[in-house]
Amino acid sequence: MTAIDANVVLRYLLDDIPEQSHEAARIIENDTVLIPHEVVAEVVYVLSGVYDIGKKDIVSALQRLLAYRTVRTTDRKVLLTAIDHFQTSDLDFVDCLLVGYAAQGVEVATFDKQLQSTIRTMGESD
Repeated sequence: MTAIDANVVLRYLLDDIPEQSHEAARIIENDTVLIPHEVVAEVVYVLSGVYDIGKKDIVSALQRLLAYRTVRTTDRKVLLTAIDHFQTSDLDFVDCLLVGYAAQGVEVATFDKQLQSTIRTMGESD
């Protein structure tokens, strides 16, 4: 298994630098790769902040990426929950990851009132 960084994921998703995009596609489509949550968070940050790509398109790109049988993550359930919350909430992606952890039973300590409310509401709907 090969851990890949945000640059590899970005070249793959953006297909903007032919040589690097081709190599990123070869790696992601043929090798078993690990994309840690930290890398996904950086990818989301760059796509939204640098490339001004909207949430809907970011979510769609991440869902397509995670559909590959070669792609592993730190914790798929946490990440999928984070992506779902990111799509429908005003929380930033890192907070959405914390929501994902909370959904798996991890206690989250935060002073962020919006995050606290989201986690509390999620617990009430169980």
